[in-house]
Amino acid sequence: MPFPYTTFQIQEIVKSAKALRRPELLQDGKPIPFYNYEGGSKRLDLDLDIVGQPSILALRFHVRGPIVDNPDTYEAALILANERVRGIGWEATGKTRLYGRQVIPKGWHQNVLDPNLPKGHSDINRHLPLDNFHPTDLTDFFVKAAELWHIDLAIEKGLFT
Repeated sequence: MPFPYTTFQIQEIVKSAKALRRPELLQDGKPIPFYNYEGGSKRLDLDLDIVGQPSILALRFHVRGPIVDNPDTYEAALILANERVRGIGWEATGKTRLYGRQVIPKGWHQNVLDPNLPKGHSDINRHLPLDNFHPTDLTDFFVKAAELWHIDLAIEKGLFT
């Protein structure tokens, strides 16, 4: 079954201002409600809407901290119609393919995925460096990922950081 959104629509959704479908989950002054998962890791899944549009998208913001006190293990994903269309991750050394072509840069990077492309296509999952992305803890990572993807967390800036 083909992906229900075109490449252009995915790009527009990523660029659009987004808000939490249930903003009460992040109440001022309370810790972010990460839940414990497998061996002490933490994660959080939040449904999103495009600001000013009805709640029709299956859009989620997923954040995971496998080793809570090690930012290099953190991951985030923007999931549209049950397909990851953006991601954030860390690569300690970088990865190259034949002839030295770098496919994953060293350090923090953003995955730009397009489910419309055929499997094996070189642009199905591009890894773009995030040069000014340096989270200090899982909460900071959560806030920085939300800012990158234009997600309004409905909290005062600096409240959690």
